[in-house]
Amino acid sequence: MVKGLERYEAINRGEAVAKFQIAKRIEAEWAESFEDMKTIHDRLKKEFRKMDADTSLLKDEPAKYSFLHLKRDMLYEMLRECNFCERRCGANRFEKKGFCKCGVTSYFSSEFLHVGEEPELIPSHTIFFNRCTFACVFCQNYDVVYEDDYVADPKELAYLIDRRYRQGSRNVNFVGGNPDQHAHTISEILLNVESNIPVVWNSNMYHSTELAEIIEDLVDVWLGDFKYGNDDCAKKYSKVPKYWKVVTRNFLRAKDNGELLIRHLVLPNHIECCTEPIAKWVAENLGGDTRFNLMFQYYPTFKAWEYKEISRRLNAEEMKRALEIAERYLSNLV
Repeated sequence: MVKGLERYEAINRGEAVAKFQIAKRIEAEWAESFEDMKTIHDRLKKEFRKMDADTSLLKDEPAKYSFLHLKRDMLYEMLRECNFCERRCGANRFEKKGFCKCGVTSYFSSEFLHVGEEPELIPSHTIFFNRCTFACVFCQNYDVVYEDDYVADPKELAYLIDRRYRQGSRNVNFVGGNPDQHAHTISEILLNVESNIPVVWNSNMYHSTELAEIIEDLVDVWLGDFKYGNDDCAKKYSKVPKYWKVVTRNFLRAKDNGELLIRHLVLPNHIECCTEPIAKWVAENLGGDTRFNLMFQYYPTFKAWEYKEISRRLNAEEMKRALEIAERYLSNLV
């Protein structure tokens, strides 16, 4: 059993229930105003947290209008003045696109059984959504981020999730790009999924507290990128303000509302300013046994060549130094 992912593994063994399947079986009342929705949501959230659901719950039919339906409707209302991420651009995404270049319709680039993820996740049914809330100059998936490929039809993707589950997937992994700006579409997808499959939220962890309040009851595993150890690097390379405050807040909240696996992509010339502060903070605030993936696969791409300090791959000394730092603070490296 993998320490830190016990509930995830229990779902895979058929001994526990994925959060979204629980939410689908809690009856909710429909409300017209967002404030009334929020009042009902707050009450049902308390009920949700008290539930000690065993797999017998899956024999019950989902509610006609459930806690998950309510969450979906709230997310669509939030699109009218979007605050899904901490940029809080306030765009009415029914009329125009926000900073993330997303309107109401979500797009995805691919879906497949991924065998290149962390060992405990594979095979992982990854769904790569287009667009992102960051603007990373070294974006390794810029083709996914800056294009709109296929319309994300909720019923079709739900069918594929159930099909991949029958083919052996251990989770459905919402990624991109980034999944946060597509939370409304993902909630709609999950309403149509029949399988008891863990939900992995593969995110840059820059979501707002308002979004966290809704999606945390659907996410079983937070697969979070921890990119930068300070605000200056985040602003320079990803055009992200208040990075450290937002991301550390969200990791702390994620720890209390699901299971956690952290990824850190090591950048050249950023061991002391980013890798070490991150490893130290994780150990002190999330625990030294937190699942932590130190990633060495950085390569300069997209606009990275415009920044001399990151226009090369890591050298052997940097990889050795990063590993020494991670081992000093953390015991549960992937």
